[in-house]
Amino acid sequence: MVFVKILLPIFIVISLGVLFEKIKRPNFKTISDLTLYFFAPCLVFAGLLKAHDQIASFFPKALVFMVALTLLFWGISILFGHFLKLDVKRQSAFSLGTIMMNVGNYGLPLVLFAYGPEGLAYGVIVLVLFTFPLGTLAIYIASRGRDNPGRAFLEIFKIPLFYAVVLAALWRWLSLPMPEFIFKTIDMVGQAAIPGLLMLLGMQLARTRFKGDIKPVLSSSFLRLAVSPVIAFLLCLLLNIKGLPRNVLILQTSTPSAIIPLLYAVKYDTHPDMVAGSILVSTLLSAVSLTGLLYLLGV
Repeated sequence: MVFVKILLPIFIVISLGVLFEKIKRPNFKTISDLTLYFFAPCLVFAGLLKAHDQIASFFPKALVFMVALTLLFWGISILFGHFLKLDVKRQSAFSLGTIMMNVGNYGLPLVLFAYGPEGLAYGVIVLVLFTFPLGTLAIYIASRGRDNPGRAFLEIFKIPLFYAVVLAALWRWLSLPMPEFIFKTIDMVGQAAIPGLLMLLGMQLARTRFKGDIKPVLSSSFLRLAVSPVIAFLLCLLLNIKGLPRNVLILQTSTPSAIIPLLYAVKYDTHPDMVAGSILVSTLLSAVSLTGLLYLLGV
């Protein structure tokens, strides 16, 4: 029943995105920009304004969690790469598929369906925090060091979500008034982000072409779906993160490989076929892994 109630709706919307891409061949960039520049920032802004006071205490621990998990998986991906005898380019592709998880397109709807609006408030924070390695480290790995760290870091300022977070933080800190009709408008636009992100994921999967590299792809998917929950649980134990915040962190960081690193892999010619394979395989296998994880988390 967990799969039917939580994961099946997600996969149905993803499938609709696949069908829409196959049948209509829409302008992907336009739909992507609409979601990433309007729907998602409105969702984050409204979510942070509605969030309860406990969110503030969650942020510092979640920040430490993000840094620790990212660095640990970077190290693990390098070790596995040596074990699999991958060359430099394949190592970079393997790291991209292993380190970067889909906390946005997949993670936010998953948390919303599993834990409702309260869980979504924590999920928004997780999304924002993991946007940083997605917008910096992922570029650095894909470019294999050709882009310097400083330039990669500046990429974060091109992400609309960053400004939504800053604006919402200032609004709460200064206790500025918000006319109800304006907030309702922002909130309504933000609600479109959940189906929009899933549709984008489906459309991108429809464009994915998987060629070879079976062993690295399966290894990456195993690390992403099976090892990540264990490490996330241990980090939460170490940082004394409990209850709903713990469950959201574990669930959202156990999602399949992220889509955005594929764009970087294409740009820098870092075996995009391997990255695409990791995204496709981990997304399909997540139907099983996340069902089991949801049961373990008591959903």
